[in-house]
Amino acid sequence: MAQPVPPPRRDRHRPRPRPRHSYEGFVEKRGPRDQGYRRVWAGLQGLTLAFYGGPRDSEPLEVLDLGELVTVWAEGGGLVLKLRGQEVTLKAESREAQEMWRGFILTMAEMKVPTDLALLPGRVFQLSEALREERDRRATPVSPATPGSPATPSPPEPPLPLCFFEVTRPEAERLLEQSAGAGNMVLRPGGHGRGVSVTTRQELNGTVLLKHYKVTRVDQGYVIDVDTPHRCSSLAEVVQYFVESSQGSLQPLQREYSPRLDFVVTDGESGEETRGVGEPPPAAPQPRGLRALK
Repeated sequence: MAQPVPPPRRDRHRPRPRPRHSYEGFVEKRGPRDQGYRRVWAGLQGLTLAFYGGPRDSEPLEVLDLGELVTVWAEGGGLVLKLRGQEVTLKAESREAQEMWRGFILTMAEMKVPTDLALLPGRVFQLSEALREERDRRATPVSPATPGSPATPSPPEPPLPLCFFEVTRPEAERLLEQSAGAGNMVLRPGGHGRGVSVTTRQELNGTVLLKHYKVTRVDQGYVIDVDTPHRCSSLAEVVQYFVESSQGSLQPLQREYSPRLDFVVTDGESGEETRGVGEPPPAAPQPRGLRALK
């Protein structure tokens, strides 16, 4: 029987920093080496599912390689992970948490968000964001340095536009309906398997108009499949094409949070209102040995 991947040995003089997990929380775990269920803190990063004694621990008790995952299913109030040579059962603190674990595990293992999740749209969006970050992480090359010469990593792929969502066609339609006023256009994985698709939603005299456009990946760029096919060098140019061709009536769906402080200032004398952007204060010097929390 295959055994779980053992955690790396700990260097007592240089404690290993804890990785940033896509999803984490307490679970009851039972595996081949467990007599029964035991309460542990679980953290998922990519294809690594680590179990800790508590949320503050940096060294895992056990690590599972989800690259060995065969299937996942719910049974007896728990979540069964069948890997090559073993089965591990997890019991979460709530039904929603269990469904989140299933969603995150399958998303990282298959690099796509499952379509059968019993989750609210906000939770599905959380999965899409985690998938986008994982794609960026895997796309960043790590080249080992050759003795006597510095490493020269190849340039990473351009980041996906912020209006790209890992959703299906029906999910994109629902996302635009629920996000009315925040944008009416999203990019999503292409059903044709060679690029992306663009979904738009507009209203004309009370009638909802939903449109889907195919964008095919070609050498060094993309081609938008319209009456006169249009070639773009990047997905950012694809978004720009739709905005400009529609004279601004199509706008990419905005993310939930703004990356900057944006506000309106009213003049006390004239009453005139102007738009302002906040500048971050200068960072205070930190004492040696302390690390800023992120």
